[in-house]
Amino acid sequence: MISTTALRYFVEAVRCGSIRAASEILFVAPSAISRQIGLLEETLGAPLLERSRGRSTLRLTAAGELLMRYAKSVDSESRRLRSEIEAIQGLRRGHVNLGIPESLIRDFMPGFMARFTRRFPGFTFNVQVYNSPQLIEMLVDDRLDLCLTFGNVTHQDATIAYQRLLPLYVYVSADHPLHGRETLRLSDCAEHGLALPDATMWTKQQYDEMLAKAKIRPRLVLETNSYELLRNVSAEGMALSILTPPLQDTQHLAGRGRYVLLKDPRAKPQRFSLCVHRGRNLPLPVTTFTNELTAELEQLEPESAAAAVRPGR
Repeated sequence: MISTTALRYFVEAVRCGSIRAASEILFVAPSAISRQIGLLEETLGAPLLERSRGRSTLRLTAAGELLMRYAKSVDSESRRLRSEIEAIQGLRRGHVNLGIPESLIRDFMPGFMARFTRRFPGFTFNVQVYNSPQLIEMLVDDRLDLCLTFGNVTHQDATIAYQRLLPLYVYVSADHPLHGRETLRLSDCAEHGLALPDATMWTKQQYDEMLAKAKIRPRLVLETNSYELLRNVSAEGMALSILTPPLQDTQHLAGRGRYVLLKDPRAKPQRFSLCVHRGRNLPLPVTTFTNELTAELEQLEPESAAAAVRPGR
């Protein structure tokens, strides 16, 4: 039988990359961790870690990889069991590990989560904000229960629970010459300064290809890894930025500009998705949260398109 203590020490050592680093987290002597890992290897009859001189970071053997997978499944099932016991008590409590991109921290998620917790006041959340490819990696590694993503960031171990296409818009400040236009083409933006995503963002390649096909060399004013900064510098009139419309935009950009539809054959809509880990049995509280989120996203579908073209948004 596998010792739960030994398994915990092994997992922490692998996560930290070394036994010494794990000892500082666990407040246990390195020799005690090594002894427990040795007992695991005796129990399973196979080495779990590659051992060679000069290696600074722990590396798993094939058996070690299998044990890590087992440890993750035990942790996942333990959390599911706790959640289902809580569910028997009427969903008074629950915990959700959620991942979202930066562009949702203002427009939609705070309001939705506030409405949700008014109905389920015992829920708690851990919300991680990263770009979409990182969120998918965290999801399939079971560090997240679900995540919202933009773009074609699919993974064979991720299931799409909800998806829609969002058209591209140009955010134009209130005093910009293009503010009064109902639609724009890429050629209309060519003579104006642009604020664009930098190379760390997945949209960088999409935008570069789009501008290259239009034979436009952009007059670049600013590059950044922040969609919030792109939107705000455009609202201040510093540059134009190409963005998807907000799902809900009820805050500080009112009166400072508007989203103008980019009606250009080269402008491809972006995928917006709600993803969960394929094959994972989600705890009932997470399933409840996912269903509520999906229902509200479906209700917002007509609203975001109308909001994008409304002046003052």
